[in-house]
Amino acid sequence: MKKIVVTGATGLLGRTLMQVLAHSNTVIGTGFSRAKPPIEQLDLNQETAIVDFLDKHQPDVLIHAAAERKPDICENDHQATIALNVKAAEFLANQCKARKIHFIFVSTDYVFDGTSAPYLENACHSPVNFYGQSKAQAEQTILSNSALHTIIRVPVLYGEVEYLAESAVTVIAQQILEQPNSKHDDWAIRFPTHVEDIALTLQALIQQPESNIGGIFHVSDNQSMTKYGMAKHIANVVGKDPADLVSVPEPTQNATRPYNCALKDSRLAALDIQFTRDFANAIKQVLAPHLEQ
Repeated sequence: MKKIVVTGATGLLGRTLMQVLAHSNTVIGTGFSRAKPPIEQLDLNQETAIVDFLDKHQPDVLIHAAAERKPDICENDHQATIALNVKAAEFLANQCKARKIHFIFVSTDYVFDGTSAPYLENACHSPVNFYGQSKAQAEQTILSNSALHTIIRVPVLYGEVEYLAESAVTVIAQQILEQPNSKHDDWAIRFPTHVEDIALTLQALIQQPESNIGGIFHVSDNQSMTKYGMAKHIANVVGKDPADLVSVPEPTQNATRPYNCALKDSRLAALDIQFTRDFANAIKQVLAPHLEQ
């Protein structure tokens, strides 16, 4: 049993990490604006608070899942994005190295431009928006800090949400419920991945020998679809006609998105670690509690 700290424990991924890892570890979660006991409030922009927290808890592992993940918000507020996505990650990585804490940084497929998929773990960075740039900068800093630190790159995530707009996948259900003939991006190729599969992967990695877990890992499901493709599955679940949906065959968002950032998980395959699930069935389970209300 290890003592594990999870930052961003009130978020979509963080909540599931807490649930899964708590089965066989002591897990301490931190949050900020949404933090309520037992989640501890920790301002990641306050370095003194971070030092005091680590000295108090002395974890074996720290999973840094807190981040600003919305590309359009990142594009409009570079200063806040750098503070959380880069500077906080760098400080945490430095403090973990000094204390011999295994540091795991959750990154993104958006560190790539989407023109040369699938991407291996050692592929060169080529981000096309500021969110991707911030994560690429953090990755470089973290890996230069210690070869034992771990980078986990993930694609678009979905899972149990507190409200439909909480994830870029489940918000599609809200859009369809509000407007059955809503428009959906049918250009960018995505690989929606369930947060529980990310958590199960991290649980398996944490149990590996230290020599196996330094550097970059790709964690991604293998079902490719556009948001329009996801929307067709979701329309069936929420009782709307998929034929009413409108396909938009070009980019629609403010911040530039990459076309196809498929992540090849060659390192996980070598360790025989792979958790996947069928999107159509999984999204039914995710949406069910919100359709009963």
